Amino acid sequence: MPLVFVDDRETKSPVVDELRRLGLDFEVKRLEVADYDVGGVYGVERKTPGDFISSIIDRRLFDQATYLREAFEVPIIVVEGGFSRALRYRRINPHAVLGALAALAETKISVIQTSGPRETAELIYVLARRLERKKRPYVPPTKKRVVKMNTSIPVVQLNLISTLPGISFEMADKILRHFKTPRKFFTASPEEIRAVPGIGEKRVKKITAVLDTIYAPIFGGKNEGEK
Repeated sequence: MPLVFVDDRETKSPVVDELRRLGLDFEVKRLEVADYDVGGVYGVERKTPGDFISSIIDRRLFDQATYLREAFEVPIIVVEGGFSRALRYRRINPHAVLGALAALAETKISVIQTSGPRETAELIYVLARRLERKKRPYVPPTKKRVVKMNTSIPVVQLNLISTLPGISFEMADKILRHFKTPRKFFTASPEEIRAVPGIGEKRVKKITAVLDTIYAPIFGGKNEGEK
C-alpha cells in the first residue's frame, strides 16, 4: 500500500478514526499543503460546506487551490455535506458557490462532495488502493511548497486592498509597491491614487465611493450620533 500522510492538525478529525477502522496504515506529520497526502500523487484538502463558503468570502479558496495544484499531480478538494443548509445562514449568493465550483473545474481541481467523515476516509482508502494497483512508488511532491493558510502580513495586506471593487491581487500588489503601506493608500487623495499605473478614473471613483460613503447599517439600527 502506498504511503499516506495525515496532517498533524487533522489528528482529532473523525476521518482519522475511520482510516484506522478501514485498516489503512498512515503516518502523521505537518503537511505544508493539503490535509492528506496519498502516495505523493493525490493531495486531499478537506472542508465543510461552511469552510468552503468562508474561503470564497475571504478569498482563500483559490490561493489554496493554486498551492494544491502546484504540489500534487491530482489535487482534490473534499466538501463534506451539501451546501443548502450552510447557505441559509450565510450572506452569499448561491451562484457564487456554483461559480467557484466551475472555476475550480476549469483549473483542473476536482471537488468531490461526500456525506461526511466516514465517506471521506473511504475515498482516501480507495485512492490508496488505486495507486497500489498501479504499483506506483511514493514520489514526494517536488513542485512549489507553501505554508497552508498563509496569514503573513504581506498576504493580509494584499487581501485587504483586493477587497475593494475592481482591485485584483495583481493591482493590489502595484498599489502596495507604490504607497508602501495600506494606511498611506487609504488616506491618499483621488489624484494620488490615479498615480498608480493601471488605475483609471472609473476605478478611482469606485474606490473613493467605498472609502468616503457614510456607512448605512445593514443589520438594523442607526449609526452612533443619529437620533
